[in-house]
Amino acid sequence: MRIDEEYYKNLLDKLFDGVVCVDLNKTITYWNKAAAKITGHPASDVIGRATCSEILGHSEGDGGNLCKSSCIIEKTLSDGVAREGEYYIRHKEGNRIPVATKMEPVFDADGQISGVVQIFHDNSSRIAARNVIEKLRKLAMIDPLTGLANRRYVDKLLESKTDEMKRYGLRFGVLFIDIDHFKNVNDSYGHDIGDKVLWTVSRNMSTNIRSSDILGRWGGEEFVAIILNVDRDGLYLVAEKLRNCIENVKIRENGHALNVTVSIGAILADPESKPDKDDILKKADELLYESKTRGRNRVTIL
Repeated sequence: MRIDEEYYKNLLDKLFDGVVCVDLNKTITYWNKAAAKITGHPASDVIGRATCSEILGHSEGDGGNLCKSSCIIEKTLSDGVAREGEYYIRHKEGNRIPVATKMEPVFDADGQISGVVQIFHDNSSRIAARNVIEKLRKLAMIDPLTGLANRRYVDKLLESKTDEMKRYGLRFGVLFIDIDHFKNVNDSYGHDIGDKVLWTVSRNMSTNIRSSDILGRWGGEEFVAIILNVDRDGLYLVAEKLRNCIENVKIRENGHALNVTVSIGAILADPESKPDKDDILKKADELLYESKTRGRNRVTIL
């Protein structure tokens, strides 16, 4: 090896990024120390003996093998276009490692593609941080007991839909829902059964509204549903469907079958009167109270 080649090789070995060079046959011609550390393969195991595709086994998050279906090295060798992205590579021990990768074509003195240099680094910490952020984001918007949207999310969505109604005249309905005599459930059966009731009620209601609608836990035993693209009759039908489905649910525990019901206040947000978010919620709450005073297990709609 010439002195200048040895010099640059030593420089590349000091990098934290893995550097791999392949020729037109995708055979590995260079493999620096960082590449060996990240993958578990020393240079002596791979240079001149295996194709880069077989060693690294690039794949995406779903586990699909890109080297078999859409080899990114082969594409760069074919069209001379640099590429970068986030992939997974296979460690010598078999586990997958997330990496951030960049592919650069290498040209000879005549301007012809003679190979590809791949630069990559372990992306595990970034992936872990991203997962933590996503988890925190979900926790900030999801009620941990029921898995429904929490009050914060429902409140923000309601504000957004109210603005859309005022600007574009898009109607939507709001259902304020409360489990009847829930305090008696907690007092008679304990909070564990109370939690089971909350979870069961939320699961049954969430499977009985359209995927475009939002059901959230407002707090305690109260729920709020935002029903989109609906008229008064349609809103009443949705509310009755929810009320009826809960009335017919039997929650079994220790050989006993527990029945609960819900009372609902329903209001259609009217673009002509242009109510504020708080006005809509206040009126829905008043209608819910009316359902309670009229005997519970019923829907009251404006």
